[in-house]
Amino acid sequence: MLSQLQIHDKNILIVDDNATNILLIQAILEGKGFNNIYSASSALEAYELLEHEKINLILMDVMMPEIDGLEATDAIKSNAKYAHIPIIMVTATDDDDILKKSFEFGASDFIKKPVNQVELIARVTTILQSQLKDDFILQHSRFDAMEEIIGMLAHQWRQPLSVISTIVNTIQVQKALSTLNDEELDKSLESISHHAKALSEMISRFRAFFKTDTAASLASPNDAIYEATELMKEDLQHHQINLELKLEEIRPVFYIQNLLVQVLTNLITNSREATERNHIKDAQIIIGSSCQGDKIAISVEDNAGGIDQNIIEHIFEPYYSTKIEKNGKGLGLYLAKSLLTQQLQGEISVVSHDSRTKFLITFRASEDDKEQTS
Repeated sequence: MLSQLQIHDKNILIVDDNATNILLIQAILEGKGFNNIYSASSALEAYELLEHEKINLILMDVMMPEIDGLEATDAIKSNAKYAHIPIIMVTATDDDDILKKSFEFGASDFIKKPVNQVELIARVTTILQSQLKDDFILQHSRFDAMEEIIGMLAHQWRQPLSVISTIVNTIQVQKALSTLNDEELDKSLESISHHAKALSEMISRFRAFFKTDTAASLASPNDAIYEATELMKEDLQHHQINLELKLEEIRPVFYIQNLLVQVLTNLITNSREATERNHIKDAQIIIGSSCQGDKIAISVEDNAGGIDQNIIEHIFEPYYSTKIEKNGKGLGLYLAKSLLTQQLQGEISVVSHDSRTKFLITFRASEDDKEQTS
């Protein structure tokens, strides 16, 4: 029951140049309890509406004048701000090429005209319920990621806090023994200030990590790599893991930086844990970036022992974990893949051999990027 109430609360956009078709689909949806219905008579009107409303599902007519449904779908899915929105194509054609292109451009499903009430409700309900399930898993995945990061933060705070505590104790002893001079006091205060500043910077970095903002912004993907490695730097040094960056110059593009930071942090953490679990000496992690046509490619490679070929095809599945001895929940890589596919319209793949593992992230630069940076 709760699930039904939640999906009925979602915002659905109908895009069709025929007002009668819009009224018919709207009446069917409202008759089944879907009350947050928006409509647009053209692709341009739909773009305008997406700028101002949070849309959860789009019903897109294929045959429209000026900009047809295929072009509109391609444009929406090429924009990082809207790429996560599922699109159901509504079509009167039986042309297999059009249906094939719909899925190539990112459509989730299709409905034939004249619209059948049972089919429409079934497909809309299925997609919205799938969204709820993914949101639930992602939320729990983020809680697990927060637990990991908070533990890391606590570890990183111990050293500067210990240093500050030691300095304060030294000042107190010197004062009690009347051996504290101005030079020693100034030096101690300067050291306290330095370590307090380091703590403040840590807080800022971790606050950025936990941001829930999913708005795309114009920045180089290398910025996300720098932020992720800065978050993990102390942890990697503690475990004596050498980190090497091989980054090509990448122009600013529109993407959700904080989500990419979360994905990279997840991959680096997995590499560190595998290094520790397999007792790897001379451990290293290599992160690379490059442009491949209209796509950004980021690789994370380690020598942490590799992944068993019998399980490698399952590692992105929810609740699948190799960390039995640590009560692993198996949501980390599923979270990474979900963030990439749903929010960044990207992909993640993995190859592993000879004790080395390499994850490859790719995502397409938004069409807006070309306009902004040309």
